[in-house]
Amino acid sequence: MRVKAQSILNALSWVEQTHGQRAVAEVLAECSQAVRDRYITSIAIEWIPLSEFVEVLGVCEKRLGKGDGRIAEQIGAAGARANLRGATQRAAFYVLKPSFLGKRVAGLWDQYNDEGAMTIHEARPELVRVEVVGIVKPDWLFCCTLTGWCGEFALATGSIGARPVHTECRAKGAARCLWDVRPIGGNFAA
Repeated sequence: MRVKAQSILNALSWVEQTHGQRAVAEVLAECSQAVRDRYITSIAIEWIPLSEFVEVLGVCEKRLGKGDGRIAEQIGAAGARANLRGATQRAAFYVLKPSFLGKRVAGLWDQYNDEGAMTIHEARPELVRVEVVGIVKPDWLFCCTLTGWCGEFALATGSIGARPVHTECRAKGAARCLWDVRPIGGNFAA
């Protein structure tokens, strides 16, 4: 699987904003030469192997977190904020009813990932159920970034906040990768 180089750039931008430039240098020092070169020379829209992004996530978890996936979730949320940063982009999600999100989610997935698909199984005011299918070799840390992404996506659709839970994970032996996203303090836009 390949993802956009923007994934690494956004991840290390989050590290810098949250932990400082020294933390970026420490993370990069533990990464492979290929990842360090990618960080220096790549452009955001270039396709890169998912393994390079996962390598950065793993080092970030080790250096900045507890290895429980929370750092990867925060990186995923920051990436979603960067991808949805424009007011027009956020407004487009805000006015969508949960029942119409499927096509928009699929389009976003294809912009940043060259394998698999993200689908909406349920879209009710109190719950959006998301599944990622078709990834040949799933990775738990990548799934953690998607948990963070789901929370930001919920904010973009008008929720005051969201509690995304990765209820099933193929990388941990489940039959599928599934997230339940429930709004905090109300419902998703009706």
